[in-house]
Order: sequence, then C-alpha cells, then structure tokens
Amino acid sequence: MSDTKDFCAGGYRFHSTGDAERARLDQKRIEYLEEKVEGKNAQDMLAAYDRILDEKVFATPVGWEYLRELQERLRSLGIEDKDIRPIPLFVVFDHGIDGETIFKRAAGQPAHPPRKGGIKISVCINILLAVLVAAMFWIALNSENPNILNYKTQIENKYAMWDQELTRREKEIRQKEAELENNTKWQEDFTE
Repeated sequence: MSDTKDFCAGGYRFHSTGDAERARLDQKRIEYLEEKVEGKNAQDMLAAYDRILDEKVFATPVGWEYLRELQERLRSLGIEDKDIRPIPLFVVFDHGIDGETIFKRAAGQPAHPPRKGGIKISVCINILLAVLVAAMFWIALNSENPNILNYKTQIENKYAMWDQELTRREKEIRQKEAELENNTKWQEDFTE
C-alpha cells in the first residue's frame, strides 16, 4: 500500500490519491484567492464569493472550509445572511448497509433515486436502435450504388455486363466481316 502522505491534504485523509491531489489544488487556489481578496471591501468580496460558487472552483472539503471562512468574513463585514448564498455540495452522503458512510460524486447535480421503469425504457430504446441499424444494413446491401458492403458484387456485375457487351459486339463485327467477305467474293465472281 502506498504511503499515507499521498492520501492526506489540508488536514484531511482522502480515500484516493486523486482526491488528495484535488485537495492540494484547492489549497493552491485558496492561496491565490487570498492574495486577490485581501484588503477588498465587503461588496467586492461578496462578488468574488459568488463567482467562486458560480464557477464551482472547489471540489473538496478543503475548499469548502475556505468558503465557510469567507462566509464568516462577509458576516463580520456587515453583509446580511440573506445575501450570502449557501455553499452547494455536489456530493451525496449516503449510509451503506453496514453503517459506513459512502461518498458518491455526482456530476454537478444532486443524485436522484433510480427510476423503476428505467430498465424497460432502456431495453425498448436499445431494440429500436438495433432495428434501425439492421434497416441501414439492409438498405446498404440492396442499394444500386456501390458501397463498402456490396462493392465487390457491384464491380463484378459491371465487368460481367461489359464482357457480355464486348462479346456481342465482337460477334456482330465478325458477322459483318463475313458478309463483306461474301459480298466481295460474289462481286469478284460476277465480274469475271
């Protein structure tokens, strides 16, 4: 197992090194924001706080703790509670069967319980898509235009038609030549 330092950041021990890295990134963002917010008036600080929330800058408890400190600073500067937006947590804290807390990350939105009819709808959509794919293959196979599925047959048919046409023309030419030969012999016999 890797060193526990890989999992620790900002006074928290995380479940994975990836989460710990995100927390370290949040710490760097905090340091940067502290430089920008320092010495600002209450309205500027509130605008910065709102922008941080809108852009979802923080994704770990380290960042959320900083946002909580910013809320306290805003209150101490005289901003009313109704003007300070709550910190949105896009994480579900769900208790498992054995009592352990399981953290599920949601993609920017709170988790919703699964729908019971979801599997039926999914199966119906998959069947419909399979039918559409089969129809596309059927159309491609029966198309007169060459495509990746029937190009060999189409080209063979085209060359076979050309071969038949050439054979027919060659036969006609030989017949004409024979007729001309007979006509010239007849004219030679007639003139003698």
